[in-house]
Amino acid sequence: MILNQFRHFPAKIKKPGAFWILASGILTAAAIMYPRLGLLAWISLIPYFLTLYQITDPASGKQPLLRMGFLFGCSFYLPLFTFFYALYPLDFAGLNPLEAIAVLLFIHFSLSILYSLPYALLPCVLRLLQKREQGRQWTLSVPLAIAALWVLVELLDSQTCLGMPWGRLAVSQYRLTPLIQTASLLGSCFVSFLIAFFNALLAQGIRQHFYQKSAADKGINIWHKRREIISFLCAAVLFTGNLFYGMMALNVEHKPTETISVAIVQGNISSSEKWGDNGELLSLEHYLNMTKELSKEKEVNLIAWTEGCIPVVLNGYPEISQRIADTAVEYGAVILVGSYYYDGTARYNAVYAFYPDGTVSSQPYCKRRLVPFVEYMPHLSFIRFLVPALGKLNLMQSSFAPGTDSSVFSTDFGTIGSLVCFDTVHEALALSSVRDGAELLVPLSNDAWYDTSYAVSNFMGHAVLRSVENGRSTVRSANTGISAIIDANGRIQAESNLRTTEVILGEVSLYNDRTIYSYVGNIWIPICLLYILVLLVPFRRTRGNGN
Repeated sequence: MILNQFRHFPAKIKKPGAFWILASGILTAAAIMYPRLGLLAWISLIPYFLTLYQITDPASGKQPLLRMGFLFGCSFYLPLFTFFYALYPLDFAGLNPLEAIAVLLFIHFSLSILYSLPYALLPCVLRLLQKREQGRQWTLSVPLAIAALWVLVELLDSQTCLGMPWGRLAVSQYRLTPLIQTASLLGSCFVSFLIAFFNALLAQGIRQHFYQKSAADKGINIWHKRREIISFLCAAVLFTGNLFYGMMALNVEHKPTETISVAIVQGNISSSEKWGDNGELLSLEHYLNMTKELSKEKEVNLIAWTEGCIPVVLNGYPEISQRIADTAVEYGAVILVGSYYYDGTARYNAVYAFYPDGTVSSQPYCKRRLVPFVEYMPHLSFIRFLVPALGKLNLMQSSFAPGTDSSVFSTDFGTIGSLVCFDTVHEALALSSVRDGAELLVPLSNDAWYDTSYAVSNFMGHAVLRSVENGRSTVRSANTGISAIIDANGRIQAESNLRTTEVILGEVSLYNDRTIYSYVGNIWIPICLLYILVLLVPFRRTRGNGN
C-alpha cells in the first residue's frame, strides 16, 4: 500500500493542490525575505492562483476552501516571522532561556495563525465570484478580483494593535527600482496589486491553455480556441507598461529646492550596553566622539544620530542636552537625536532637533506607531493569562504613549519630517509628514533587536518605498544598520554594512513638489472593496424580447 502511494506521488505533485499552495507560500516569502530574489514574486503566486481557480470553480463541487486559504497563509507567514528568533535569549528582558523559547514560539506561531486568517477567507469570496461569472467565455474580472482581494488583505495587516505590514509584495521589489515607480501614483499597495494581478493573469492563461487542450480532444468548440493568448498578452502589457513607466520616471529631472550635505552616525551599540550601568553617558560619549571625526573644513548641514541613542528622558537632563547643543554650534549643523520625551503625563520615544544656534526644538517628534511587546503591552491581562512569561516582555521596561502628529522640524535649509523605526512601515505616517510640509524624510531606527535577520532589510525596503511614494529623499540612520541615503526615486545612493561602526557622508536634495500619491493617498483601496462588492451582487440575467 505504501509503495502504491509513492507510485502516484508524482501525479499528485503535478495536480494543483496542497503541495502547490505550500510551494507558492514559501517562494513568495523567500522573495520578500531575500530582495535579490525580487523578480520571483512576479511568478511565485502562480501555483497558488492555479489552485484557487480549480477549487473555486463551481463545477469542482464541494472543496475545503477555508483550509486551503489558511494553508497558504501559514506557509507564507511562518517563514516571514522567523525573524523573532533573532531576539533570543531575551536575557536583557529578564527572561530565563526556557521562558525565552516559550515566548518566541508563542509569538511566532500565534502571529502566523492570526495573519493567516484573512487568507482563509479569500478562496470563499472567490468561489462566490466564480458563481457570478459562470457561463462567461473569458473575463478579466476574476484576475482583477484576486488582485483586489490581495491588497485588501495586505491592508488588513496594518490595521490592528498588532499591525505589521510585513508581507507586502511591494517590499520584495525595493532593489528593482524601475518596477516600483508606480508607487508615486497610487502607493506601494498598488505595486502589490500589479504583482498579484500579473500572477493571476498568468495562472488564468495556463489554466485556459490546458483546459482548451482537454476540451479540444473531446471535440468541444472553444471560443477563438486561443483564449489563453489574451491572458498572456494582458500580463505582458501589464509588466512592460509598469517597467516602461518606471524607466521614464527615473529619467525625469526634478528641480530641488536645496541640496545639502548630510552625515549619518551609525553607533552600533548593543541593547545590553545601552541599558547597562551609565549606558546613557557611554552612548553619549560614543556618538560625540564619532561626530567629532567629521572634518570641520567640509560643511555638514545635517547630522543624524539613531533611535534611542541617548536612553534617557532628554528634556530632564539639561547637561546632556547642552553638550549636544554645543556640538551642533561647533559644526554649524542640525543634529537629530533619538531619545525619550516626558510631557508631564506620558513618556514618548522621540526625536529632538538641535540647531546651529544652540537651541533645541521646542516640540520633539514623538513616535506614532509603537512596537507591541517592546514599547507597550497590548491586552496585558489576557496575554498574561495565556503565556505568563510574555507579560514580562516589555523590552523598554515601561510603556510609551504614541505621538499624535508629524511635528516637522523647520531649518534654514528646509523642512524635515522625522520618523522612528516602526513608523516607516506604515505609509500613512510619512504621507502625513509630507502633507505637513516635509521636504526631506529622516527616519531614525534601532534594529539591534533583529541582529542580522532579514527584518533589517525589510525595514530598509519600506524606507525606499516611502521615498518613491512621496517623491522625497530619505536619510535613514540605524543603530546597527542598514543606514542609507536614498534619493526621491528610491535609488540607494549610499548604505552601510550591518553590525559596523561607521559614518556615512553624502548629499541629498530637498523637494517641495508633490507626487500624485501624496494628494490622493490610498483612495483607490475603497474602490477595490467596492469592486468586489459589486461583483458579489446577484444580478438576474434575462433573455427574450431582444434583451
